[in-house]
Amino acid sequence: MRFLIAFYCACLTIWICYRIVRLSLQGRVELLSLHSMFLAGFIIFQLTSSVLGLGFSLYGDIEPSNLTTIPLLFAVYVTIFLIIFEWSYRREWGILRRMRLSGADWDGDAYGWIILGIVMVFFGFLLKVVFVMIPLVGIISSQMAGGVLAIAAGCAGWAWAKDFRNPGLAAIAISIVIAASMIMMYRSFGRRPMVGVVLGFSWAIYYAYWRGFPKPLMLRRLFIAGIIASLVLTLYTATRKSADQFEKRGFTDAIRAITEVNMDDLTSGYVAILSGQNSGPISMWALETYGSAYPYNFLHQVKFLATMPVPRILWPDKPNSLAKEMVYHGFVRNKGSGNVYNVGPGIIGHAAYDFPFIALPLYAIGLGWMLRIVDERTRWSLHRPFVILPCGAALGHTMALARGETALFVWEIMLAIIGGYFVMRIAGKFVSGVGFMWKTDEVPPYDPLAWDEDEEDYSYDESTT
Repeated sequence: MRFLIAFYCACLTIWICYRIVRLSLQGRVELLSLHSMFLAGFIIFQLTSSVLGLGFSLYGDIEPSNLTTIPLLFAVYVTIFLIIFEWSYRREWGILRRMRLSGADWDGDAYGWIILGIVMVFFGFLLKVVFVMIPLVGIISSQMAGGVLAIAAGCAGWAWAKDFRNPGLAAIAISIVIAASMIMMYRSFGRRPMVGVVLGFSWAIYYAYWRGFPKPLMLRRLFIAGIIASLVLTLYTATRKSADQFEKRGFTDAIRAITEVNMDDLTSGYVAILSGQNSGPISMWALETYGSAYPYNFLHQVKFLATMPVPRILWPDKPNSLAKEMVYHGFVRNKGSGNVYNVGPGIIGHAAYDFPFIALPLYAIGLGWMLRIVDERTRWSLHRPFVILPCGAALGHTMALARGETALFVWEIMLAIIGGYFVMRIAGKFVSGVGFMWKTDEVPPYDPLAWDEDEEDYSYDESTT
């Protein structure tokens, strides 16, 4: 049975990829959107991890004991989740009308955007390195820094897109991305912030330049860019060893770790990416365990998200993350340093812990609703980079939603987008004040993805999707 479910997960992976491309070719959803980023993360953290686990016995730290019924139940839950998620994303929610607004904004030439990117890097440095030392404020500051630095990379990408064949401009833009990435490495060696910076850069190039290409050419360029990004991520992943205190590495240690990578490390790093931190098998273990060996914790992720703004120092008994609770429930050997080590429960694992008969549809609806709101705001703001770039400020966290600790990533997505938006506005006022940017003319609202110009209701037609 487990090999059959592994094959089903592989087929589901192919279907999701096909659906992403098909919706883009139909003009229904942008190829680079929060919708596609979430589904890419779902593939890695729930599907390919399950293929490697069930098909090749790469289960990681926690292995389900029942490899007949539980994988089948997991496949059913995954299918139900995807169906409800896609329905929620397609649905014409009333709040979407509030996203269909337009107006004037700031813009500038390529070097105006370069200056804005440098200013954003400076603000990101303050948030990540300086303000992080302030008690209580430091946690929020560090979480906001990822969004601000992703927008800084986006500003560099937007500048380069204005003169894509200019090697000098390309060098400056890439230097900004490297600077933003190095700041994100301060006292952290996690992949999500780094991925967020690179994806913020790609997000800007897509909406400022590549989006206007014929779809086949755009797909080829994105495919090549994806391969390059995966190689960089593989190199980065290969330096992460569980025995190391990688969460406390500095700049020098991080660079040294990268230079010491060999071919075996690269192979292990690539497998580690596809294994998605073994979130698929861990989700199966959760389905097997919670409700029997351990009781359900009704809508734990909702409670965890609601209490997120309260510092634990003020409320020591506030809900803990399931990622850390599982370490004790599954008797996993503590790794890393201190209380850092955790596992990825997967979005299906969260549903299993939170009473799946309510949590599974609720979380699928909630995520579809949230991602559609941001994507709708993006698609109606193609001429407003001060709106588009913040919408792409948390793509790394968006991919990680399916990994587990979904409430934490929802919180960090909100901080990155909202905080990044306001910081970008402050930086924009400064850059426009010194004459490198100017106010654009107001553009009436229009839907750039509308496939029928005579259609007044631009909601999805479910019969065609």
